[in-house]
Parts: sequence; C-alpha cells; structure tokens
Amino acid sequence: MLLLNWILATSIAGAFIGYMAAPTDFFWELIASGFVVGIAQWIVLRRYIKSAVWWIPASGFGWILGIYLMVFTGGILDTAVDFLKSINIFLEFFRLSLIRQTINFAVFGFAQWLVLRRYFRYAFWWIFITALSGVVRDAVGFYACAATCKIGHGSISNGVGWAASAAITGIVLVWLVDNHYKNLPSG
Repeated sequence: MLLLNWILATSIAGAFIGYMAAPTDFFWELIASGFVVGIAQWIVLRRYIKSAVWWIPASGFGWILGIYLMVFTGGILDTAVDFLKSINIFLEFFRLSLIRQTINFAVFGFAQWLVLRRYFRYAFWWIFITALSGVVRDAVGFYACAATCKIGHGSISNGVGWAASAAITGIVLVWLVDNHYKNLPSG
C-alpha cells in the first residue's frame, strides 16, 4: 500500500506542476516543484516516520539547490555533452538527463536523506536511487510528452514522469520501512 500511495501522490503532484507550468512560467518547474512534490510525499510519509514535516522544506530547498547546481555546472558540463553528441552515444534528451538531472536529483535526494537518516539504516541509498530516478523521470516524461503534450499541456507527461521516479524511490522506501528502522529511543 505504501508503494501505491507513494506513486499516486507523487504523480498527482507532478501532473499539478505540469498543469501549472505554462510555457512562459517556469516558476512551477524551477522553484515550486520540490515543495509540491514534498507536500504530496509528506502526506504518505507521515504515517511512517515522526517529524516527517521536515520532508517538505528538505524537498523544496533541495530541489532549488539542485536546480542551481545544475545550471551553475551547465557551462562546465556542456563540454561533456558536446563530446557525447559528437560521438552519438546517447539520444540528446538522455545525455542531458544523464548529466544534468543526475546532479539535480542527487541534491534533491541528499536533502531528503537528511530526514530519512534519522530513522533508517542504509538510508544513504536514497541519494543514489533518487539520482537514478531523475534520469528515468526525464526519459519517461520525454516519451510521454511526445504522445500527450498537445492534449495535456505537460500535465500528463509530467505526472507520468514523476510516477516513474516515484516507482523507483518507492521501492527503496518500502525496503527501508519494512527492514531497516533504527532502534530509536522511545519518548
């Protein structure tokens, strides 16, 4: 049930972000995404950990910092992207996702890990899995947009992309909840 709720909440948040992010309004994509996803995931997570409310600011500010680092390192990483483009290793969207979204989602995952580490042994896996989920989110969202962006204005593709991300992180969350609670003092 945790996995299904996690995917559902995250995909609804993603669809909302896609709906609100008009082609000329990047506020929702660049600033609000982390907070919107954080709120949706908090609704699910609060049943499993105390002080889950910290998930919201961790997600929001982690997203903003991840976007900042992604943009800041863009000039440096453009050389690597151009090299990959010249030897045709990956499709263009995947190159960009692989390099840039890995940075964004790794920072996003690191910020969320700051909350999870108090409650779960092996919570450090969250950082790596979240980085991977960002690449998957972009790839799935790209393909979904090719099929649905004309009718859904980005809400369908964004929701599907975030659902793919949530499926990956949700599996790890279930694994952590089912097997790796820390022995916390009561009270």
